[in-house]
Amino acid sequence: MLHHHDDKKRRSLTVAEKLAIIVIVVLIIVILLLVFNKQVMAYIESFKNWYGNA
Repeated sequence: MLHHHDDKKRRSLTVAEKLAIIVIVVLIIVILLLVFNKQVMAYIESFKNWYGNA
């Protein structure tokens, strides 16, 4: 019975835990977007240079 109770307690997240998860997810998304944008800008710059030299 105690084991079952522990499982139930672990499954329900506190408000602080939910906020922490949301913050972490948002940070990951922002970092991915920044990295992706930098890559896109680099591709555009290299394409512009190649197109300009061609």
